[in-house]
Amino acid sequence: MGSIVLLSGGLDSVTLAERERRAGTLAGLVFVDYAHPAQVAEGWRAFAYHGRHGVPLKVVHAFGLDLGGLETAAGDSVMPSRNLVLLASASNVGAAMGGSALLIGATRDDARAYPDCRRESLDALSAAFVLMGGLPIEAPFAGISKSEVVDLAMGFGITSADVWSCYRGGFDRCGACASCLEAAVAWGEEII
Repeated sequence: MGSIVLLSGGLDSVTLAERERRAGTLAGLVFVDYAHPAQVAEGWRAFAYHGRHGVPLKVVHAFGLDLGGLETAAGDSVMPSRNLVLLASASNVGAAMGGSALLIGATRDDARAYPDCRRESLDALSAAFVLMGGLPIEAPFAGISKSEVVDLAMGFGITSADVWSCYRGGFDRCGACASCLEAAVAWGEEII
């Protein structure tokens, strides 16, 4: 038994997975394909992490969701109940994988813009999942900033090329969406 990380292929989840792997507590990874515009680029990073480290990875497919304008947003764009969908799927699969807890890489910075990354939302979901036989949710990065996650990532040898931070589709970062802007600031890169 150990932790199951909801792995998007982004900075926070890849860094969280590596932290758990190095601690010897990582039991598995769950990637949810929900037709996000950047899901192919994110998936490549998630599958690359799985391939490098041989950690069990399960993929869940969830289609037909309202993506809340992620394809065109120039700033923050909220997909209603996104983490509810992702975490419910991952809790189901993670329990079947023998996990004891489901971890999400939500940060303090995420909580400002996204209601479903806030501690009270994650705690409520965790309580509901446990009542229904699912895994409890933990958000180890909820109290730290994106820049602090970058510091952890760099300490683990993770670079910005190892993760995907863009909400739009394709294989070039747009440089304008909230994810690109947050990543550029956190990594100390010039905004493209």
